[in-house]
Amino acid sequence: MNAEATKLGRSHVLMFSQDPQASRMMETVFSSLTSYQLTSCSLEELGNSEEIDPEAFDIAILDVGDGSVLDDPEFLRSRQSLGKLSVLFISDELNQQHIRQLMKLDGADWLSKPLVQRALTDTVSSITQRQKSNGNKVHAVVSCGGGSGGSSVAIMMAHYMSRKRKRSHPTAALFDLDFSKADIGAYLNIENSYRLENVIGKSERVDLEFIDVIKKVHDSGFSLFSFESPKLTYSEMGPELVLKMLDLVSYRHDHTVLDLSSYMTRWQSTILSAVDTVTIVSGPSLPSLQRAKHRFKEISTLRNSEAGIRVVTNRIKTGFFGSQFGKKELGKLFDPSILTILPDEQHIMLEAVNRGILPSEVNQRSNFCSNVQNMSDAILEEVT
Repeated sequence: MNAEATKLGRSHVLMFSQDPQASRMMETVFSSLTSYQLTSCSLEELGNSEEIDPEAFDIAILDVGDGSVLDDPEFLRSRQSLGKLSVLFISDELNQQHIRQLMKLDGADWLSKPLVQRALTDTVSSITQRQKSNGNKVHAVVSCGGGSGGSSVAIMMAHYMSRKRKRSHPTAALFDLDFSKADIGAYLNIENSYRLENVIGKSERVDLEFIDVIKKVHDSGFSLFSFESPKLTYSEMGPELVLKMLDLVSYRHDHTVLDLSSYMTRWQSTILSAVDTVTIVSGPSLPSLQRAKHRFKEISTLRNSEAGIRVVTNRIKTGFFGSQFGKKELGKLFDPSILTILPDEQHIMLEAVNRGILPSEVNQRSNFCSNVQNMSDAILEEVT
């Protein structure tokens, strides 16, 4: 048995059933769907925290059969060990006593056997989508002009948000929303030859399986969506396609980082008003800092709140002959509690781009990377 949820972009289903026919049916159904990964377990494994980590799954399907298992203390302990994991119960016909017992186990839903494939997949999809829509977070990165380094910040945010933690391995995606250049794909040396022009005006073709097919995966673990499709920016049907893709990508991942273009697009206002957090990235020049201040006010008005908005000042030189903008001066422009200052490490960033690797792979002690990591950790703490 493999109790580790390792594949990105799938809903991970844990199944317990002592009914061979029901087990075969569920294994056949979920193995035929690329959007699910099924793990079956015994009653003993279900209650063993070393075998089963509830945080590795999106839903558990527990087959209580004729209800007799509900009288087994081991089963009740196993159900409690799943904690807040959503549970779909399935069963044969139950008597009144077992129905009452089942209701006390706080299931998300219940289906009777024999199982019907459509009802099973619709119910599982509904539960997982409801759960993920409550838990999945989207983070926008807004650059204040070319050269401010917003793409580098977005790349490292996606990297840090996909790190494995003590009891979970969150999934993360990076979506490059500047379709004129696909810079992030170029930075990371990951080319995506798919042209989104092929599905403009054909949004019915865009579903979860389509998202799985067109995505790329970076070596560090995050999914990457970066396409050179200039026509999308100017098409009247572009917003419909972009927003539908974003819905599906965010559904697939715990955290989705959006690298927005520095110029306005038809979908930008809609995105900025709906995302969980916004990170505004400014360069070291006065015009860029003024642009960041203007964007902060503009986005705050759009969201009716300053909550969730941060400002990054990038490529700040330090030292006696460095930039005129130190912490004190920058603190007068922006609230220090929402401000992150990133140093100018041009040699590291240039080598990273030239080699198609992360800046942290060039220098693990990079101050730029450690500051982005600290900011990412603060964002995660804020939204979870």
